[in-house]
Amino acid sequence: MPVFVHISDTHLGFNDLDTVDDNGINVREADVYHAFEHAVDTIVALKPDFVLHTGDLFHRASPSNRALIQGLNHIKKITQAGIPFIVIAGNHCMPRTIYTSPILQALQTIEGVFAVYSQRYEYVSIDGIHIHCIPHIHDDMRYVEQIRAIEPKQGCNILLMHTSVGQDYLLDEYGERIFPAEYYHLFNAFDYVALGHWHNFKVLPPWDTVCYSGSTERFSDREVGREKGFLTVTIAQNKNITFNAIPIRPWVRFDIPRCSELSIDDIKTRIKHFSSQVEDGSIVSIYLHDVDTHQSAGISSVWITRQFENAMAVIPKRIFKKQGGDSYFQSEHVPVDELFVQYCNKAIADEKERALLVERGRRYFRNYYDRVDGKGA
Repeated sequence: MPVFVHISDTHLGFNDLDTVDDNGINVREADVYHAFEHAVDTIVALKPDFVLHTGDLFHRASPSNRALIQGLNHIKKITQAGIPFIVIAGNHCMPRTIYTSPILQALQTIEGVFAVYSQRYEYVSIDGIHIHCIPHIHDDMRYVEQIRAIEPKQGCNILLMHTSVGQDYLLDEYGERIFPAEYYHLFNAFDYVALGHWHNFKVLPPWDTVCYSGSTERFSDREVGREKGFLTVTIAQNKNITFNAIPIRPWVRFDIPRCSELSIDDIKTRIKHFSSQVEDGSIVSIYLHDVDTHQSAGISSVWITRQFENAMAVIPKRIFKKQGGDSYFQSEHVPVDELFVQYCNKAIADEKERALLVERGRRYFRNYYDRVDGKGA
């Protein structure tokens, strides 16, 4: 019986945090490539019968040249080792209009790759194993029609989908799909159901063979504390699912609750204490909950960042509580320097021009905060 790999949500081309490495590549983008490379090298060493990728191979429907080259080169490592590679389109790499060709079509040029991207149900059979594929589909009605078209065959059947099986596995993204509960019974007809979209490894109850492999990198602090990697699956009388962790950049999150009950000095003391717990090169998220506006003004983002000198990036978040009669609401404060970066990311298409303007803007804000906080604050 087959031994195969289930991998997903590699998001090649993702970038964030406006920091570049020695090669001039966005550090987070490089992290994503390193994670995929490590996963591929491990897969080739394991020599599975085939590899299943359940969507969002690329982060965008029109990835950069660098992301495309990374994807093609590493997939070729797999197929040149004689390992078939089956991939479906996810919501991130599916074009939203008919005027853009599906990027996964480029993978059809590689012998040993079977790519499913045409918004319809397809299947491929390898040595008597039937692999049923439903890529991301934009239209709700067509999505249900294609689910109805699924037809398990005699022998071993595996189902690939990029979807949420219930509200608990949504990411609040554009176009994500929820698998209709009235079709859950279909899962019982398959020896394994390989899912993509949710970024954390999960075997779904009540089934023991319906699984999210998770992403190969962390993309938000909601994933802090979660290992990343891929699954090896053995289909036999006793099915075996093994999670294979890969080394990635550390990401830690610190929360300071009820800041309004603390003094500014108390909050600063806690932040300094947290700084001693951080590995070199980590990403740090730090949340100030229930913080008053005067406290926020007294603890700038620049000051917080300086406390974590060995971190790759520090992401301060402030959650304000506003009273209003008998009710209250919470809102997240985004510092003005971060709003400037967000604006540049949306408004300036040229990567070099954007990076230059962001750096100049950050320098301006650093100088301003230096005057407000004082270097030794």
